[in-house]
Amino acid sequence: MLCPYCLKKTSGTSCRECHENLPPLYLQRHGGFARNVAILSAVGFSGHGKTVYLASLLHMLDKRLIQIWPKYYRQGLDVDTVLTVQDNLARLQKGDLPESTRRNFPKPSIHLLKEIPQYGSRCLLVYDPPGEAFDSDDGIQRYAHFVQRSPVVLFLVSLVDLREPKDEDLFRLLNTYVLGMGRMLARTREQHLIVAYTKADLLTGAWQKYPEVLAHLGDADYQAMAAPKKYLETLKRISTSLATYTEQELEALLFLRLAQKEFKSLTFCAVSALGNPPEDGHLSTNIEPRRVADPLIWVIEKS
Repeated sequence: MLCPYCLKKTSGTSCRECHENLPPLYLQRHGGFARNVAILSAVGFSGHGKTVYLASLLHMLDKRLIQIWPKYYRQGLDVDTVLTVQDNLARLQKGDLPESTRRNFPKPSIHLLKEIPQYGSRCLLVYDPPGEAFDSDDGIQRYAHFVQRSPVVLFLVSLVDLREPKDEDLFRLLNTYVLGMGRMLARTREQHLIVAYTKADLLTGAWQKYPEVLAHLGDADYQAMAAPKKYLETLKRISTSLATYTEQELEALLFLRLAQKEFKSLTFCAVSALGNPPEDGHLSTNIEPRRVADPLIWVIEKS
């Protein structure tokens, strides 16, 4: 099985590599779907919404998708996961935002996603490293070295928070990531790269030339997700539109060419974790997440 803490193959009740004790329920549940592990490694600068996005994703899994997927449910497989999810969801329901990740090597959040239509059950390992990890190649090695063993890496990028010129800051994130992987003697060519543009509720003006993207974000009916593999066809069209936007509007050619050269595949999506921007760190309206499950569908598909 995979150790959820270092992502190396191991056996027994503790990892032979990192010596962490494995959660008992993870040991029990893992055996039934040992090959069906989905790893969500979040990469992004500080302030780009990684922690809020992940909390919103769990809100979507627990509150929305459980109504659409008939036999599905989510279960935390260790006590830290249960407590963290409980705290973050309680914060969101009160209109408060989850606390940002501290600068240390984070343990993953470990979940069982049971009976996803067309995909079956998955063990989901979620990693939320601090944004400072991606300011330098040695930061990745120190705070986020688990990414080297993840088959899929999720870049969470807030276009409104990128420094000008935006294409250069976007390229800086990718270049730093590739350098950090090289520092660990890891191969990005064995990974799929998913780029999720966060805080999409603030980008409707920028995407007027891409009506399919706006329609997808504005559609509050999630019934299409009842058949995730069919829904994937929509996600492919959205990815193509956002790739065109990245090339023609952002003019991020350096980013695109490096990503296409260094990774197995490159996919785009857009999400709004809250639906509306917070005011002074507090939500004035109820959380209305938009398309936050799209990156997860891509992660499962490519894992």
